[in-house]
Amino acid sequence: MQSINLQKDKLELIEKIIHLEDKNTLDYIKSILNDETSEYELTNEQKLVLEEATEKYYSGEEPSFTWEEIKINARKSYNEKKS
Repeated sequence: MQSINLQKDKLELIEKIIHLEDKNTLDYIKSILNDETSEYELTNEQKLVLEEATEKYYSGEEPSFTWEEIKINARKSYNEKKS
């Protein structure tokens, strides 16, 4: 039996998909769901960027943010660019 949170997450995703208008996003979601065996592999450059960011995070050189803080900052930035 699936947990209530898992069921809730599924319903939220379905709701978002229903309201999507961007064909590219829908095609991307479809490709993910249709290709379960595909595994994404990072390039060496991407791995290096990730390693550097990880080092900065653990050293305290760069702060970390919650997902809510990231969304708020992204919205602020977007709204400032629109103005």
